[in-house]
Amino acid sequence: MTDNIAKITKILLWVLIALSLFYAIMLFVNASADNPGWIVNSLTYTEVLLYIAVGAVVIFSLFNFVLNLMSQPKKALLSLIPIVLLGVVFFFAYSSASNEILDMPTYKGKDNVPGVLKWSGAGLITAYVFFGLAVLSILYAEIAKLFK
Repeated sequence: MTDNIAKITKILLWVLIALSLFYAIMLFVNASADNPGWIVNSLTYTEVLLYIAVGAVVIFSLFNFVLNLMSQPKKALLSLIPIVLLGVVFFFAYSSASNEILDMPTYKGKDNVPGVLKWSGAGLITAYVFFGLAVLSILYAEIAKLFK
């Protein structure tokens, strides 16, 4: 069973890498002010991947919580840490984000409003925090390997 899951996961990850590479290349080759379609497509693809990642964290954490609730209550509570961490980081990001309207003389769109700017800023800060945590965890893992 685990061999099948490993094979399916490996294939799925390679497909996602290929799609990501395709969208990245098409974004840099075809994106321009006259042709914003690839920018929108790439952002939509990124948004879908973000929803899948957050959904997987929440679903698997809750699944692990329910599995361990009766047999190991302490371990069950530890499985909720990813959800709490996600909530704390997003609360920090949302409270840190600015909703100040940007001064862009050439922009005539409708998205330069406080609500959109606040959510955009929160998303960017959340991405920066998790990127930093990922880099730190990689560094920690590599440095810890040296001392073993």
